[in-house]
Amino acid sequence: MHVVLEAMEHLVNLVIGLFPDIGSEPVTLQRIMGVIMSPVVWLMGIPWKEAQTAGILMGTKTVLNELIAYVDMSKLPEGSLSPRSLLMMTYAMCGFANPGSLGIMIGGIGTMAPERRDEIVSLGFRTIISGTIATCMTGAVVGIVGL
Repeated sequence: MHVVLEAMEHLVNLVIGLFPDIGSEPVTLQRIMGVIMSPVVWLMGIPWKEAQTAGILMGTKTVLNELIAYVDMSKLPEGSLSPRSLLMMTYAMCGFANPGSLGIMIGGIGTMAPERRDEIVSLGFRTIISGTIATCMTGAVVGIVGL
């Protein structure tokens, strides 16, 4: 399920990529989510000048998965994120609030309780939202405490 979902997301990115580039970069689901997540990571405590970069990482984590987001974070140019922001994002991206994990959850729990499969599926979007909020709160607390 996970591989198929990532393949579908790649297909959507290819279709979205047919639109004109914005800022000399192609439009992708990750970049769209990055724009949406920029204010969220700013509210976590990431400085606004770093919010776009951190938002794209959170978008990648949300659209694809945290492993790919961590790989992208490791490839960031030096100074893209401050050490505090890197630490906060390390914690904020550590969660399974993405469609691939949702598919695994629906498959597993749906097999154990097939009569409640529709209810499980209906809660899917809310689990992604609540999981993202939980990991953002973790990142914010790390930023406050300064571990």
